[in-house]
Amino acid sequence: MQRQEPTHSEPTLGDLLQDLWQAKFALLWGGGIGLVIAVLFLATAVPHYRASMLVAPAERRTGPDIKALLPDNSSFAVQYLMNSIGSPDSGDYMRFENILRETTVAGRLLEDERIVKGVAADRRFSFENESAAGSAEKFSAYLTKSIAVEPVGTTPMRRLVYKHPDRAFAGYMLTRVYQTADDIIRQEIRDKTQSREAYLQNALATVDHPDHRRALTSLLMEQEHVRMILAMDEPFAAIIAEPPAAGVRPYWPRKTVIVPAGVLAGMVLAYMALGLRRSFKT
Repeated sequence: MQRQEPTHSEPTLGDLLQDLWQAKFALLWGGGIGLVIAVLFLATAVPHYRASMLVAPAERRTGPDIKALLPDNSSFAVQYLMNSIGSPDSGDYMRFENILRETTVAGRLLEDERIVKGVAADRRFSFENESAAGSAEKFSAYLTKSIAVEPVGTTPMRRLVYKHPDRAFAGYMLTRVYQTADDIIRQEIRDKTQSREAYLQNALATVDHPDHRRALTSLLMEQEHVRMILAMDEPFAAIIAEPPAAGVRPYWPRKTVIVPAGVLAGMVLAYMALGLRRSFKT
């Protein structure tokens, strides 16, 4: 006589519902514990507002005009080559984007008392008391962690995002970071321009060849043009495409997400614990 193997049917939806009904007390206990944990989390969490601003490259070219070094009768090919070499962007905006959260900017920001006090008040939970404004290196690490630089599509624009318990301070921080980085680049270009002007003026006093004097004069005029741009009270490396703004409601924590997630997690853990208990008994 052929032996028949026992068959095991797959559990149906009815079996699952019956099992959940049998575990209803464990699920209620787990959900209650999860709710208590979620409430404690919300009670100790400090609400943060999300502020963002858009920056874009300033339309400026401050490099020397290499075409001025060519004689008037240069061929078209040479003129085209020099025009391609002498006109690319100086990379000020690229540098602006990369120094926003570095030590140099952080050191300048620490000179602002409002920045120091605002950073000291930035904490995720009420029981935290550590401040990130102790040194430039420590503050730079805080900026790297707290300020996000997000691309805007395929454009060169960038979105700066910062979260803080104080809505007004969040916008102020983004503005100060932008201004400080732009001022640092502006000051370095100003120093280089003054050094170049001094060199070109000394060279003009010692050169007698007409072509050399014409080239040096053109380069000197170019540096004077740069100095005039620097003297204007306007952004140098980047412009604000959209000023900083923060939401009316806190961005973190979100009660509508944390409370249901806590209850669901508690119920799942309770159901798993009940299943392990049953498996040990059998």
